[in-house]
Amino acid sequence: MPFVGAQVPAELKARFDALAMTEGGKSALLRRMLESVTGQGPAARPTALAAGTSDKVTVRFRRSEQAAIADAAAARGMTRTAWIASLVRARLGLGLPLTGGEEEALRAIARELHRIGGNINQMARASNTQALSGKPVELDADALTEAAQAVREATCELRQVLGRSAGAWQVPV
Repeated sequence: MPFVGAQVPAELKARFDALAMTEGGKSALLRRMLESVTGQGPAARPTALAAGTSDKVTVRFRRSEQAAIADAAAARGMTRTAWIASLVRARLGLGLPLTGGEEEALRAIARELHRIGGNINQMARASNTQALSGKPVELDADALTEAAQAVREATCELRQVLGRSAGAWQVPV
């Protein structure tokens, strides 16, 4: 999923963070703001938000349902309670729960993209140095092709990890 970010003064960020705590989190609030201004989705705030202290909710399930929940939770490496809470949060759009393996896969993808970005930055710096010195700019086409392929592969892997997680919760990515 693409990322949107902005540099803002510390005071503005602090005010946004405080508001976001009452609105389901920073990502949820920013996503709703973008949907609202672009007319691409519901501008209304979800009725249930992950903010403040939690309250206990008791739900009754038949034994067969509890067994199915236990199996599903075990398959995700979670307790029944954590699985049910994660399912509800995912279905409400309040975050996509990730397993430890999924989190590690995302960290590995982030490291790879950071490495690629560093390589591209070095190529850009070398090109700028050549241009400033009046020399013709020579680009290493093979290096650029390799970097582009690495970005495509990382993006594909990212989609697969998020798709697996979203598929487990049956929510759109």
